Amino acid sequence: MENSCWIIIIIVSSGILGGITNFLMLFDTVLKSKERWTKFFASITLSLCASFTVPLFLQILSNNILDTLNFKNALIFTGFCIIASFFSKRFLEDLYQKVKNLESKVEKQDEETKKGLQESAKNTEAINKKVEDLEENFEESELDSIPSEVRIAILSNNKFSFTNDDLENLMKSLFSAKYSNRTVIGIAKETGITQEKIQQVLEHLKDYGFAESRIGSNNRDFWRILKNPIKIYSAIYGIAGNFSDVTSKIKELISKGYFEIIASQSFLGIQDPVPGVAKIMKIHCRIHGREKELQYNEGDKFRIE
Repeated sequence: MENSCWIIIIIVSSGILGGITNFLMLFDTVLKSKERWTKFFASITLSLCASFTVPLFLQILSNNILDTLNFKNALIFTGFCIIASFFSKRFLEDLYQKVKNLESKVEKQDEETKKGLQESAKNTEAINKKVEDLEENFEESELDSIPSEVRIAILSNNKFSFTNDDLENLMKSLFSAKYSNRTVIGIAKETGITQEKIQQVLEHLKDYGFAESRIGSNNRDFWRILKNPIKIYSAIYGIAGNFSDVTSKIKELISKGYFEIIASQSFLGIQDPVPGVAKIMKIHCRIHGREKELQYNEGDKFRIE
């Protein structure tokens, strides 16, 4: 705050001094008294304007003398203000030109940045197109055999009405050892079954916990048949009337391949909902196509698979 006051004092004092000096240098004895006073105040006003723009001028020059206003810097700053005040008109014109040049430079940089972003977008689009052209992830699948539960789950839905050949082709395609992730288009091309019907089958298997999907960078769904088909609907831990929802924690463990669970708040990483009271864990899930309600006592160690 103290530095700010001194800066204002220097600017105003220098502006007035420069204005008076400029007026006296161009003093015209022919002018009438009223005209002299008008010219005097005009000179002071113009000089003050120039003096107040000195901080902007220093900023354009990337000069930081105002950051630490010691005696030396104060003298330098005063000198700048007096010079600006004395040559006020020329100084303001030069400063305006510098600001215009700076604006042009910023506009040019913005244009180059936009051009760079457009190039990046084109490159990204090209990469996405290559990914889209691949359609599938060619990774060796870990599934050695076709689970009978998947076949049963498909047959349980009467609206599919597959022929034996279509069903066999579909199962071979879903569990192909060449792929770990499939697309509806890829399966349809391989089996000759319509994309709409393939989509319905995959959604049905997802409901049963046999499949999961993710959206690729090209906004296309990639499907994966699960080696351990488990779908967690809900999981709670506590006592009647005071349960903690641990669904997200159980889902997280399953997704990371942890199937051994301990029914305890320390294992689940939650606060004890009712300290000192024996608690239970209830899990509503679907395992290998079969919907189940599991219940365990506090401290029980169990596997979900």
